[in-house]
Amino acid sequence: MKYAVEQISFLPKRIPDEVIYEAREGQNVIAAYCLFSGGNDSTVVAHRCKDDYEALIHIDTGTALPGVRDFCQEFAEWLGKPLSILTTPPSVYRDLIFKLDGFPGPAQHNRCYNRLKERQVENLVRYAKLGQDDRHARVLLITGLRRAESARRAGRKEITRNGAQLWCNPLIDWTARDMWDYRDLHMQGAPMSEVAALTHRSGECNCAAYSTPGEREELQALFPEWFASFIAPLEAEAAAAGLTFPKWGYVEGRDEIAASARDELMCSDCQLRIEVAALGEDA
Repeated sequence: MKYAVEQISFLPKRIPDEVIYEAREGQNVIAAYCLFSGGNDSTVVAHRCKDDYEALIHIDTGTALPGVRDFCQEFAEWLGKPLSILTTPPSVYRDLIFKLDGFPGPAQHNRCYNRLKERQVENLVRYAKLGQDDRHARVLLITGLRRAESARRAGRKEITRNGAQLWCNPLIDWTARDMWDYRDLHMQGAPMSEVAALTHRSGECNCAAYSTPGEREELQALFPEWFASFIAPLEAEAAAAGLTFPKWGYVEGRDEIAASARDELMCSDCQLRIEVAALGEDA
């Protein structure tokens, strides 16, 4: 899976603590969490901002590659922070396949994001606000989103509010070089994700909406037992039901990449896939 090379930034970067302070200023923040996918960027933001949140939050989408959940638990123990895992049952993904007439393509990404991740965040915020009389109470959600990841993310803000959700991206101006330098200087001995090392992404979601050419074969080769026990039965069921798209993965010519698609707050891997697909169409 080949992703676009990031540009080197010479612009001064804001101190992450200042960004988080600004996010909190004037807001009634009753809880603060760091959303943790298990990818390399999420490990850096979790470590750099560990004094600014109460717990790591990992969303088990029900489609994760084997080892992702275990790594999140291992990293949380190393970091010394509590970890809460919000679980989306695998049956949710199966139901999506049948509602969408097969495995998702680009046009169905928003639907997948909503069912596999967004609803879990909504539940998290709702739970945090239990017993709160102040309707202006906010929950701070810290992410490792970075502008340099993707041209689509170049215009993203450091702080975004969505109802009671207060999203904060304290490393938004860091480049890949910054991230590697921080790991080398400050995270010696930190556990490393084998999934991230193999796939160059967190591996916590495999909805297939923005799968790339050859990715299906790659996952089959790298995670044969997972593919045989999870994906293959779904493919067989989809084929038996006569669904239009009965196979997981990229289908040439399916669904134009929609420029208006939402830039999902927890789908950095998918945003990179959008760029790769767009580059492929322009080549």
